[in-house]
Amino acid sequence: MSRIEATAAGLSLEATDERGYLGSAFRIAVEFVEQRGCTALLTQKVSKETAELIEKPPFPFAWMPAKPMDELQSALASVAGRQACVDLGFTAGRKLGGSVIQPVLKMATVLFGNTPATLFQNLERFYTMVLKGMTFEYESLGPREGIVRTTALGPNVPNALFDVTRGNLTYVLELCGVQGAVDEPDGVRCDSRKGEARYKVRWT
Repeated sequence: MSRIEATAAGLSLEATDERGYLGSAFRIAVEFVEQRGCTALLTQKVSKETAELIEKPPFPFAWMPAKPMDELQSALASVAGRQACVDLGFTAGRKLGGSVIQPVLKMATVLFGNTPATLFQNLERFYTMVLKGMTFEYESLGPREGIVRTTALGPNVPNALFDVTRGNLTYVLELCGVQGAVDEPDGVRCDSRKGEARYKVRWT
C-alpha cells in the first residue's frame, strides 16, 4: 500500500518533518473546487492518485502528504486563475477557523488580544493543527502594518501555495473585524529544499 493509499484508508502518517495536511483541509479544497464547477477540468491535470483522493477524500483527521494538495492547488490556478487560490485560502480559513482550530483561536485572542499583529505573531500555533512543514515570522513596520514571511519545507513547493496562504492571511483581518489588505506574495523563491515568500499586510 502506497503512502497516499494508506492516507485514503485513514492511516496516519508517521511523524516526520515533511510538509503535510490534515484531511479536513483537503476535503475543504475538494468542496471548494466542486462549488466552482471545475472538478472535471482539474482532475485532468493531476496524477491518478490525487484524482482518486478528490473522488474519495481522506478522513478529516487523517494526516496526508502535501503532494495531493500541491497538485490540486496548482491545477486550480491553471484552470481558474490565481485569485481562485486566494479565495480557496480565505474559505479554508473561515471553515477551519470555525471548527478545527477554533479553540486555539479563542485561547490566543484571550491571551494575546484580538488584533492582527498578535495573531500574525502566532500563526504557527494555528497552522500546525492542520498543516505540517510551514513556518512563519512577523515583522512589525508600525502599529497597523507589517511583513509576514513564510517558509514551506521540501522540494517542488508550488507557487499556488503562496496564493492560498494569502487568502489565509486575509481571513485573519476578517477575524479581527478590521479593514485591510494582504499584498500579493513577494520574493517567491523555491528550490530543492524549500519555498519562501513574504507578504505586506496592513489594516485600519
